[in-house]
Amino acid sequence: MPAHSAIRSVNWHLISACNYSCRFCFARNLGEQPVPFSEGLTILAHLADAGMEKINFAGGEPLLHPSLFDYCRAARDLGMTVSITTNGSLLSQRLIEEHAASIDWIALSVDSASEATEKRLGRGYGQHVRHCVELSDAVRATGIRLKINTTVTRLTWEEDMAGFIQRTTPDRWKVLQMLHIQGENDDAVADLAVTGEQFQAFCARHADVILRGGVRPVFESSTMIEGSYFMVTPGGCVKTDTGRVIRKYPLADVLRSGITEYVDPALYLSRGGVYAW
Repeated sequence: MPAHSAIRSVNWHLISACNYSCRFCFARNLGEQPVPFSEGLTILAHLADAGMEKINFAGGEPLLHPSLFDYCRAARDLGMTVSITTNGSLLSQRLIEEHAASIDWIALSVDSASEATEKRLGRGYGQHVRHCVELSDAVRATGIRLKINTTVTRLTWEEDMAGFIQRTTPDRWKVLQMLHIQGENDDAVADLAVTGEQFQAFCARHADVILRGGVRPVFESSTMIEGSYFMVTPGGCVKTDTGRVIRKYPLADVLRSGITEYVDPALYLSRGGVYAW
């Protein structure tokens, strides 16, 4: 196995299923069943051996996976920083408190401070923003670090989200330009995709927002996203999005030949792939 590379974090899409229907989502059609938990533990061990210091469990909606919190505990036992990216709909104060010892970060996906806009995007049914504000308080109370993920679309690029961010006070705010992936979100491109200029206008409007700890938001254009993430599918393959087309490779082959053959390390580092986690 090659020496440890610059890539130090991984996103494992544990499950394809989701209880929301976000129109711009680029992880809707992974087309795989989750691996059995015993096989998943082996995957975790291989990722840790490959130098992964941080793992983010995503989906779909990861809280639909029955072994999510078991995976969190196992990853922590391997010395990894553990993150969950969730729409928050299945998360509660009780769950946060119950599993706080095995989770370092919770990332909530909020693309607009407007309930009506979130509903139009397919994210929730009219209470998403309020629920995420409540969850942000619960996350903060346990000492888990909070991240907000925002995808900028044509419905939101003119919006000012500074008030929402000031209310939720995240440790990290990642702002992403909607990324078109062939076969995943083709139907959303015509009315939701934003130009580079529109995305930059949103970024400029929020450039002076100060997050917890004095840090600034992280802005990722579609060109920064493409090819810069190390992603594992529910079935245990590595998926890439170079050329904005999903391709899959056996994890063993990727680890044998080197992760940087599949993930661009310069893009990974330039977009802030390594930070104080």
